[in-house]
Amino acid sequence: MKWLIGLFLLLFSLLILPSAIVQPPYLEDTMFALAFGIDLNEENELVFYESSPIFNKEVKEKKELHEVRAKTIRQSRKEFDRRGTGTNVGSKVQVLLIGKRLLQDPNWFSLLDNSYRDTKATVNPRIIIVDGPVSGIMHFNPKNKPITSIYLRSLIDSSHGRGESIQTTLQDLHRQMFDKGLTPCIPKIKLGKEVIVTGSTLLNEKGTLSASLDSQETTLLQILQGDKADYIFTLPIIKGKEENTIYRNMLSFNAHSVKTKIHTGYRHGKFTFDIHINMYMELTERPSPFDMINNNDKLEQMVEEQLKMQFGQFIKKIQKHKIDPIGLGVYARAYQNKHYEQVRDHWGKALGEATINTSVDVTTRSMGAVK
Repeated sequence: MKWLIGLFLLLFSLLILPSAIVQPPYLEDTMFALAFGIDLNEENELVFYESSPIFNKEVKEKKELHEVRAKTIRQSRKEFDRRGTGTNVGSKVQVLLIGKRLLQDPNWFSLLDNSYRDTKATVNPRIIIVDGPVSGIMHFNPKNKPITSIYLRSLIDSSHGRGESIQTTLQDLHRQMFDKGLTPCIPKIKLGKEVIVTGSTLLNEKGTLSASLDSQETTLLQILQGDKADYIFTLPIIKGKEENTIYRNMLSFNAHSVKTKIHTGYRHGKFTFDIHINMYMELTERPSPFDMINNNDKLEQMVEEQLKMQFGQFIKKIQKHKIDPIGLGVYARAYQNKHYEQVRDHWGKALGEATINTSVDVTTRSMGAVK
């Protein structure tokens, strides 16, 4: 009886189970969309770009790039499928490029609805603003660089690790767009002879372009946001006009163990924020003949004053534009919720009228290998 049951199970596995097994597609018959771009052309038409690697050994070009005109992302993918040589897989996107011109339309964020709604999509690609046509970045194909998607993702991640660039994923952008306590901030790149990270793009409460930050201002923003990184600074510490092209009044250092504390208050109908920043300084460059060993306290004081001035200028800039990339509204909501609820729908205006004080405490950890 047992051998009969075993024979039945064997016949069942041979006749029934193989029909339910689906043959997976071959790698060369699959299109992995690793880079995706959206832009507006001169006729104000939406243009979508998709870049995929080619795994076929017989093909010399290792990247397949498509450009289509469509009204939505879903429609564009249908057009990409009609032009592609394999099954399109959109869950591997590494970077999402958005043209700076598109940000001027208050409804641009609605274009990304499919990326959040489609269960097969990914919310981890890096969002990057292109200062110029997206087509230039998508067609950029240097021989000494990896494919566009890997190159751009590595460029943003490494820049963020040095504290010179913001890192914003698709999921981060969704939170920033819908959280009334802060406004979005996205890294920005520009194409010249090569692709460079030029800083960050700041959006207002409506999600449209409001202001831009250079690399130094982006570093200040990351510190105020409390990001953990080793930051690099080059500051003028000695006043006076340079007599030639050699700037001897500059000082460079690495900032380690940076800690930011924010205290929130409410006085006389306005919010108050006291921001204290503490860091250790490791000198890496000192062209000036300043006597650091005997005047270390004075050196730390000059660095503190210079950083405090730069933080103050940065805060004035965001208050002028009524935006909050730092997320001070999140602190106001947590510690002054009663007053915050009264201004939550126009937080940018309330922040513009707030009193924001900054203080910087710098401690020298190292003066370098040479005295």
